[in-house]
Amino acid sequence: MAKKWPFGKKNAPAKLKPTEKMAEVVEYERESEEKQKDLIQDKSHLKDKSFLDAMALLGDD
Repeated sequence: MAKKWPFGKKNAPAKLKPTEKMAEVVEYERESEEKQKDLIQDKSHLKDKSFLDAMALLGDD
């Protein structure tokens, strides 16, 4: 017959209860779709000198 296990089981330390904190709620407001459409349709960056220089440097005319 097998012998009794010589090592005892260790008890886990008691877990401390975390203090209950209220979660901070962050509210965001969506911009109007009209403003977003204007930003999407804005192509002024394509006429910017630095953009044109970069495209010329890459060889994409």
